[in-house]
Amino acid sequence: METTVEHLESLSRLEERIGRAVDLIARLKAENARLTQDTTRLHEEKQGLESQAASLQKANEELVTRENDLRSKAEEWQRLQRDRDEIRTRIDGMLAKFEELEI
Repeated sequence: METTVEHLESLSRLEERIGRAVDLIARLKAENARLTQDTTRLHEEKQGLESQAASLQKANEELVTRENDLRSKAEEWQRLQRDRDEIRTRIDGMLAKFEELEI
């Protein structure tokens, strides 16, 4: 049969174990709170990045449209340049024929 001293020692060990368990629970609660804050912060960052990505996607689409417009205008300009050169060549040819008539 256990003596009073043994009961007290057993009670002391139990108190120590309970103290360690309480400390562990407090640390786990603090860690859980920190993780919850981190999760909230990361979720907000994710939403911000998704919003930024959507804005960049829209800007990219606008740039692609603008690029296509500029390419189309450049092609039109080149066509006009070729037409102008052809007209100039034809006018030069006609002027040369007029010069031959004056001789």
